[in-house]
Amino acid sequence: MDAIPASWLYRQVSRDEAERIFADDRGVPFGPAHSAWNTLTANLSAADTIWIYDSQGKPGAACRQLGVCIVRHGHATRHLLVRIG
Repeated sequence: MDAIPASWLYRQVSRDEAERIFADDRGVPFGPAHSAWNTLTANLSAADTIWIYDSQGKPGAACRQLGVCIVRHGHATRHLLVRIG
């Protein structure tokens, strides 16, 4: 089973969109996780897409998880957890 199930995929976004959506109060994309974001997106290929995921109300979620993931050929290959609640 994928770490991020397909049922959690919320919306496909561009890199620029993700950086705007998850910018901190200073405008830094992903704030303290900026380095992790850069690592996550460092080796994107033409087959990769960026998705926002949200586990709210989905099977298999013990608590709400919100973040971004890289999807390749229908499977989340890497992810960055932004919020848990």
